[in-house]
Amino acid sequence: MSAKILCIETSALACSVAIGDDDALLASKMYDGAWKHSREVTLLIAACLKEANLMMDEISAVAISGGPGSYTGLRVGASAAKGICYTKSIPLIALETLKIIAFPHVKDLGAGSFIIPMIDARRDEVYYNIYDNELAGQIETTNLIINESSLSNYHSKDCIICGDGAEKAEKLLINDANNDQMQSFSFRSNIALAENMVQLAYNSYKSGQFEDLAYYSPFYLKPPNITKSKKQLF
Repeated sequence: MSAKILCIETSALACSVAIGDDDALLASKMYDGAWKHSREVTLLIAACLKEANLMMDEISAVAISGGPGSYTGLRVGASAAKGICYTKSIPLIALETLKIIAFPHVKDLGAGSFIIPMIDARRDEVYYNIYDNELAGQIETTNLIINESSLSNYHSKDCIICGDGAEKAEKLLINDANNDQMQSFSFRSNIALAENMVQLAYNSYKSGQFEDLAYYSPFYLKPPNITKSKKQLF
């Protein structure tokens, strides 16, 4: 019997849901609005189930975008997924958000090339990782303050820099001093989408890479950015 995997992506401004049948996409929906994930994610799930002509009882597992990304968005996705998994007694799969961003570009990589997905983390900072053409991570996911010397070990290599931090990276990396060294860099702006989780989720499902529902928490990388009120309450 094939695996029907519900994929939920809530790490960024857009919220998306998809359903895969093994590694084939059955349905995909997206809400491209301003941070209404807690309301929209359940509507998107219902719409995808209807499009795929499935009942929730037919879902084999739930996959989520595990971070890094929006603190609130990741919490919404994790809560929705864990609720379904608890209720239906099915496994939870957590995927690296940066790997989801990188996935649609892997087909354009040759041997010895790299893909560097970046998530905008405000000002000159991004969250990033570096993957080879088989999506094997070359470093631990971390944050980076971008300047002209960033990624110096890769300036002479064929690289695709993608994600919503790609435009920022292009402006900060490329200048007259190092432009000739970085002719092999290409920059592609995109976000993580649930439809790009289907193959990755199926790979994890086949290999039994599941999360512990009782203890799972998204990978936030950094604590939430909370502004304290200056109002006097008393």
